[in-house]
Amino acid sequence: MATKFMFLYRTPVSAEEWKPSPEQMQAVFASWGAWKTKFDKEILDVGDGLKEKGIGAVVKTGAVTDGPFIEAKEVLGGYSIVSATSLVRAIEIAKECPINMQPGASIEIREMAGYY
Repeated sequence: MATKFMFLYRTPVSAEEWKPSPEQMQAVFASWGAWKTKFDKEILDVGDGLKEKGIGAVVKTGAVTDGPFIEAKEVLGGYSIVSATSLVRAIEIAKECPINMQPGASIEIREMAGYY
């Protein structure tokens, strides 16, 4: 039976900004497409990251504020939802993820609760 895992893509804030050329970006997008195709039965969703200084709000016990947000040493660069037979399989999929081409990037793999 498959379990859902969330892959959280992180990059260090302190790392030198990665500025790929247009050709490198095309190669990156092609790599993501190939990765999603290779694991098309297991990758359920791929989502964007958060803007570093984007619009947002915090809702706590019904009260709404515009912050403060949790400070981070890393930027959340995006996520994927993956259905895999085990954590070992999820790790195999993560090892081939194109985010690994970005210097200092990492993937946090978390098992989802499956309440719904």
